[in-house]
Amino acid sequence: MANLSIRSLGKTYPGGVSAVRDVDIKIQDGEFIVLVGPSGCGKSTILRMIAGLETITTGDLDIDGRRVNDLEPGDRDIAMVFQNYALYPHMTVRANMEYGLKNEGLPKDEIAERIAEASRTLRLSDYLDRKPRQLSGGQRQRVAMGRAIVRKPKVFLFDEPLSNLDAKLRTQLRAELKALHARLNGTFIYVTHDQVEAMSLADRIVIMSEGKIEQIGTPMDLYLRPATRFVAEFIGTPAMNFIDATVGSDGHSLQIGEQMIAADAPIHAPAGTLVSVGVRPEHLHRGQDHAMHVKLKTGFVEQLGADTIVHGEASTNGTASPLGVRLQGVHMPEPGSELQLGAALSDLHFFDTASGQRLNT
Repeated sequence: MANLSIRSLGKTYPGGVSAVRDVDIKIQDGEFIVLVGPSGCGKSTILRMIAGLETITTGDLDIDGRRVNDLEPGDRDIAMVFQNYALYPHMTVRANMEYGLKNEGLPKDEIAERIAEASRTLRLSDYLDRKPRQLSGGQRQRVAMGRAIVRKPKVFLFDEPLSNLDAKLRTQLRAELKALHARLNGTFIYVTHDQVEAMSLADRIVIMSEGKIEQIGTPMDLYLRPATRFVAEFIGTPAMNFIDATVGSDGHSLQIGEQMIAADAPIHAPAGTLVSVGVRPEHLHRGQDHAMHVKLKTGFVEQLGADTIVHGEASTNGTASPLGVRLQGVHMPEPGSELQLGAALSDLHFFDTASGQRLNT
């Protein structure tokens, strides 16, 4: 497998449209890296530049210490799995999987051995003589993965491979992908817009926004210590809540409505600065015995069985802010009723309102 070094990578299209700017990522041999972000953020463009399907405007891309900016896709020793499977419809599963190996001129017995091994791994042995139209969506995606596996590349690239599947099948194939990565010990680079996929699959996540990296870290790094408000909003379901506050004169406190909260570390902003206080729905609890407390006026309620998500409004500083809370078990609050909620100081995140940067260290 391979290490990758991406340095100051940029992509500008004709007309001056900048899709990717100053991207730096070091990927270790055997790592599972997920690029995630909203549509148009540049994540698929980065993947295509790694694959050689897009030219690199600025910066350098190294695979195992070798600069590959100008190498053709076929010379980079990578394999790519696409969103739409990209299978040959007139060929059987076996023929689809062995096509690239035949083009490489491998001996027949080695091709057969690789096909058999990949088929066992992906549970495709019973489908080798079928054509893609005779397979389910999940089976077709397994064939696409099998076609990549048999080549034994240095790097596996995945471009939203599960987005065309239903929710149950996506969950199943996520587990299979994670197990496949462990079995192959391969270098996987995976693109998705689904933060649940990113959290469940990645060793490290690269969060993209408007062509630039917002933060790189493990799933729990991003969940517990989001570097920006954008990351805080993007990671977690339901999204993080935000309430306006003002930095106190001592630099250690925040004024939220009539409450004064003493922070556990300096808030690196001048007194009087407007700050966004973030708290995740699952970190709000019933009662007022907490560092921060709010009243939620109940609106829409989602009954999920094990959890109940209550959406509504919290009134602070004379304005109403949308607020959501995840409560364990079944709850049936009346629409318009009030819930007394609170959060521990350790579960609060402070962001500069103007820049979106995290303030508490």
